[in-house]
Amino acid sequence: MANLFYLSILTPEKAVFSGQVEYVEVPGAEGYLGVLAHHAALVTALAAGDLTVRTPDGATSKLAVSGGFFEVSNNKASVLADSVTGAIGAG
Repeated sequence: MANLFYLSILTPEKAVFSGQVEYVEVPGAEGYLGVLAHHAALVTALAAGDLTVRTPDGATSKLAVSGGFFEVSNNKASVLADSVTGAIGAG
């Protein structure tokens, strides 16, 4: 079983996703970065691009984000996006 961590994807309008994931890749201001469980703490600005999430069942979903912030701390990650298009499990 893969190591999991908790991911929240939020916009000013709604919570898009909250739950356990195996992996997330975000479009950081300096390029794409991938995060697995127990990643070192970080905060970065998000650029517009694709956010990729792999859930515990192995399914991979891509969502489009249009900027915001990404934070990782204590085996939890938060995407605070200006807007998100798509849904987990939809692709």
